[in-house]
Amino acid sequence: MTPLTLTMQAFGPFAGTETIDFTALGRSPLFLINGPTGAGKSSILDALCFALYGQTTGNEREPSQMRCDQANATLLTEVTLDFRLRGADYRVRRVPQQERPKARGEGTTTHNAEAQLWRLSADGEVENCLVARKVNDATAELQTLIGLDANQFRQVMVLPQGKFRELLIADSKKREEIFSQLFQTQIFQRIEERLRLQANQIEREVKEHRQHISGILDGGELESEAALEQEFEALTPQVEQARKDFETAQLQRRKAEKQRDDAQALQRQFEARDSLAAEKTRHLEQQGQVASIQDHLTQSEHAQALRPQRTALTQAQQALSTAHAEQQQADAALSSQRTSAEQAQRAFEAARERQAGLPELRERHRQLSEFIHKGQQLSELQARFQTAQAAWQQADGALKRDEAQLDTIRQQGEAAGVNLERLQTERQQLASAPVELNRFETLLTQRKELDVLTGQGRELTTQQQQATAALDQRRSESEQAERFATEQEMRWHQGQAALLALTLEDDAPCPVCGSLAHPTPAVNNADIVTKEQVENARAAQAQARQSFQGAERYHQQLAQQISYHSEQVQRLNQQLGEWASQPLNELQKTCDELHRQVARQTSVEREISQQITACDALRRERGALDKQLKAQRPAVEKAKEDALRLESQRDQLSQSLPDDARDPDAMRQTLTELEREVTQIEQAWESAQQALTNSQTQLARADEQLRGANERIERSEQSLQQARTEWQAALQASPFSDETAFQTAQLDDAQRQALTHQIEAYQRRLAELEGALQNYHTQLADKTAPDITALTTVTEIAQAEEHTQLEAWRKLDGRLTTLKGIRQKLATAHTAQAKLESQYQLWGTLSEVANGRTGHRISLQRFVLGVLLDDVLIQASERLVRMSRGRYQLVRREDPTKGNKASGLELDVADTYTGKNRSVATLSGGESFMAALSLALGLSDVVQAYAGGIQLDTLFIDEGFGSLDQDALDQAIAMLSELQMGGRMIGVISHVSELKEQMPIRIEVHASRHGSSVEVKGALH
Repeated sequence: MTPLTLTMQAFGPFAGTETIDFTALGRSPLFLINGPTGAGKSSILDALCFALYGQTTGNEREPSQMRCDQANATLLTEVTLDFRLRGADYRVRRVPQQERPKARGEGTTTHNAEAQLWRLSADGEVENCLVARKVNDATAELQTLIGLDANQFRQVMVLPQGKFRELLIADSKKREEIFSQLFQTQIFQRIEERLRLQANQIEREVKEHRQHISGILDGGELESEAALEQEFEALTPQVEQARKDFETAQLQRRKAEKQRDDAQALQRQFEARDSLAAEKTRHLEQQGQVASIQDHLTQSEHAQALRPQRTALTQAQQALSTAHAEQQQADAALSSQRTSAEQAQRAFEAARERQAGLPELRERHRQLSEFIHKGQQLSELQARFQTAQAAWQQADGALKRDEAQLDTIRQQGEAAGVNLERLQTERQQLASAPVELNRFETLLTQRKELDVLTGQGRELTTQQQQATAALDQRRSESEQAERFATEQEMRWHQGQAALLALTLEDDAPCPVCGSLAHPTPAVNNADIVTKEQVENARAAQAQARQSFQGAERYHQQLAQQISYHSEQVQRLNQQLGEWASQPLNELQKTCDELHRQVARQTSVEREISQQITACDALRRERGALDKQLKAQRPAVEKAKEDALRLESQRDQLSQSLPDDARDPDAMRQTLTELEREVTQIEQAWESAQQALTNSQTQLARADEQLRGANERIERSEQSLQQARTEWQAALQASPFSDETAFQTAQLDDAQRQALTHQIEAYQRRLAELEGALQNYHTQLADKTAPDITALTTVTEIAQAEEHTQLEAWRKLDGRLTTLKGIRQKLATAHTAQAKLESQYQLWGTLSEVANGRTGHRISLQRFVLGVLLDDVLIQASERLVRMSRGRYQLVRREDPTKGNKASGLELDVADTYTGKNRSVATLSGGESFMAALSLALGLSDVVQAYAGGIQLDTLFIDEGFGSLDQDALDQAIAMLSELQMGGRMIGVISHVSELKEQMPIRIEVHASRHGSSVEVKGALH
């Protein structure tokens, strides 16, 4: 990336617009950026970095803080950079967020940050817009084009002042932090942390698995895995015998249950036969009711044959009634329509008379509208005349007031300028206060944290002592509970043997060994211990073991906390340095003093801003008054002419209006009433026409409906007479004596179906009962009733025996199943534990190596950085040898640092005059600068190489060359000249006078009370 043109406006110390044409410096120039301290030399590099990435080179100030205090309030802070990259030209423009005066009214408004990026053509014109406005989009696009982010750009193209001097004398830990940022090696640190966490996790899991195995045995009330195998082998044959005993008892129970179930089934057959016989007797009692229902159904069938004639008669009667009702309605409607038609005719005649007067009313409406329009024009002319007359009177008085005010503004501007200069001087004196305050506040926070950690350390030590005592007590209680539980279990076994010995008989086999002789049966010498007491003792043992394990975990946690606490205290002591032993109130006093300076700086900044705002306001007000005075007199003459012209127009229009038309409100009210009257007449005429037409239509329709109703009455009477004759003939031919007998015999379909179902259900149930009784008589002909009570007793005895054998088998089988599960869990746990221990051998070894716990105690990241540092030192030593005339080389210290201090990145300087290596801190000021510059250039080369082969065409060095003697200065310039001949543009920022003689091409930065300016000297024209 090669800069072509840089334009800075209201940026940093530059109050106006300053442009630097780098193309005028020549091809691959070596030039000097020269100027007094504070003039703004470094601000040029800030502008370059801000244009590309929206950040300054030191990244210590926000872009919004880069606005020039001396700039005009209306001038926008912005930076524009034209640059060339891989044969193409680009232009980027950035504007930071800032406050600017409002376009209208007083006060300020926030101007948001923006950025634009364009591709330029060969003649420097805009060819394509890559980013229109968004800041983030522009930054991302530029990072892609250049191949470097902001940090990498500052590392390899802009060497900020003092940074590499710090890198030269930094210790190994500080250099590790800087190099890890430069080479982005944080991934190796993350690998170290990941390996450490993985190893610690596996170690915790191994310990948990060991405790898990102990818990599995405790859950089965087993002392060891050997006891598990012994009990398992003894219990297996007992379970098999118990199963066989249960199966024998089960067969006996099934046999007894079958005999009982067969007897119960026979008993139910006898009971069912007796129940069916009783039900048949009850069923035969319903024969009389069934015969009555059959007669009723027969009469209903005869009535069903007469139903069509009766239905026809009913329908004819209903039709005649309906026709009479329709005739009455039609007659009433016809009378109502005749009355409505007469009313509509009278309304039509009245509306036609009012409609004849409409032309006269419309003419009156037109005249009123014309008078109202002229009245409005007259009011407007009167108002405009009054306004013009008032403006003419005010302008003459304002002229004299503005002249007096202009003199006052001149005096106030001179006083504000003197005060502003005094405040700016005080602001420069307080410029470093915020940085110092931030540093001392950090120290104060760390010191307070150190005091807190010291108190916590004492508390943790006390807690650890208490935890150690508690752990010893819990261990003793656990061992005592275990001995007591073992003793109780042994006493229980002895008691069980004594109880079994009491049941032994001569010549009878022993239930344990099967022997017929019993020479020394067991004797109980103490109280018999119950199974419950043994279980209670085991439970107390488990609880004591859990308490001991909890105390042990708590003791381990305290040890880890104390270790972490010690590391934190050591870290804070290193960070605080000498302040770690100083009284806290001394550090607090320093912070308070810096707070007062920062507060004063803020107050001064606010006063400067107020003074600048006041000066800008005075300048604007003075300019406005000058313009107003020049334009005021012609404006007065013009206002007078306008007033006289409007007065003449008003008088002419007033004479054309009659006297009764001068009240606009009255005229508008009359016009509104006239419009309402015309609308009413038109609507009434249309309504009357429509109503007359509708009434005539409705009258004709009503007359037609009445004639139709009369015709339907005649037809209905004829149909009724015919239906009555046919009904009488059918009734006489039927078995019914009169119509009442017919009505009584009628049944609907649902009633007939229900009665039919009753008869069928009676006959069907009677047949079922007779068939079932016949079947039971055949089955029970040669059988007698069983004894159910005796068979039930035998079954219950067999069931009790089966239950007893089942419980015995379940108890033994359950214990055997438990032991099998424990064996399986133990096998799984041992497999998992072996796998974890194998993993720990791998991950633990990797973690120790990566975190520097073996050998020279060098971590993975420090090892990688050491390799990179060797590459840097090779490049740096080549330059340092030349600059020091073969005396010095930079080398990495091989001997590890004593103690736990980080090592592996310490620098020494090899002195060929003495043949020994010594610390870089022993170099003089000039020698330190040569070493720092060599290290900076070497680091730039290596970072460039590791940045993917990015071609770096530009290098800016912001270092102090004043510490070099003439010979060393010549060597440094010669080295930079070689870099220039390699095709780089190199800019050196310095105020050393000797450099002016050796660098004819210069960018001079001039400082003044109104802001800095830039001048290019020795440029090509």
